[in-house]
Amino acid sequence: MAKLAFQDALDNPVEIRTSSYAAILGLSPSKGARSPLLWNAAFKAAGLDAIMHPMDVRPENLASVVAGLKADARYLGGAVAVPHKQTIGSLLDRIEPEAEKIGAVNAIYRAGNQLVGANTDGAGALSQIEDLVGGAVALKAKHVTLIGVGGAGIAVAAFLADRTAGLRIANRTYSVAEEAARRLGADPAAMPLAHEMLAKTDVLVNCTTVGYQDGPDGSPVPVEALAHLPEEAAVYDIIYQPRETPLLKAAAAHGFATRDGLGMNLDQAVIAWSKANPGTLTLEAVRVAMSAV
Repeated sequence: MAKLAFQDALDNPVEIRTSSYAAILGLSPSKGARSPLLWNAAFKAAGLDAIMHPMDVRPENLASVVAGLKADARYLGGAVAVPHKQTIGSLLDRIEPEAEKIGAVNAIYRAGNQLVGANTDGAGALSQIEDLVGGAVALKAKHVTLIGVGGAGIAVAAFLADRTAGLRIANRTYSVAEEAARRLGADPAAMPLAHEMLAKTDVLVNCTTVGYQDGPDGSPVPVEALAHLPEEAAVYDIIYQPRETPLLKAAAAHGFATRDGLGMNLDQAVIAWSKANPGTLTLEAVRVAMSAV
């Protein structure tokens, strides 16, 4: 049992009893973050003597904690929670290109003596969208319209950029859509989406909170307007509470292929764990282990 050298920089006690460990860094992940449950299930499946610890870190102490983790070879990597996703990047040795585009890091992994930042929210959504449309090659031939570029939306958009035949980004505030599109090399679109634009949309992606159980009711696209989508269109919604949002219910009624955001929530953790533990379990094995939680 060993306390961490930077224990005084944490707001919760952490003792290392394993040969290696991961951590989720946030203001108060010790109060119920789900990541440790998922990561620890994968560690168990892999037979690794490791555990993920929640680490409660105030912003003013983040630099000390990151420096301590980097200096401790037992640290494998982990997750990043609010409010550190936008600020932790400057404390790491390097950041993956998509995370740099997004401007936020939600995962860390060790590469030798370096700590690398990644964003697996977008990667998790990309894997789900690719599966929905028939794979990466099929997606490359699709025109995609994405609605909503908040924290999750910009992450998804960054991973879709350059992986489609064309990406349009729409947002309630058009200037926000313009800025996101400029950064990612996409085209901006105004809300509500014009029928002509829907007619040229092979994949419609909702990254807004419209339809969330505790958020705004309804659909980000008027359900009657969905009739303008092409016959073989697919509709993806990052929301998973409820599993069937008004958007997905209406899309299914039109016969479109649909997918909710539950898989994205799982896959972002699967991908993050695999980056921190390369060469141990296959992605599918990690997914199976975490799905059992």
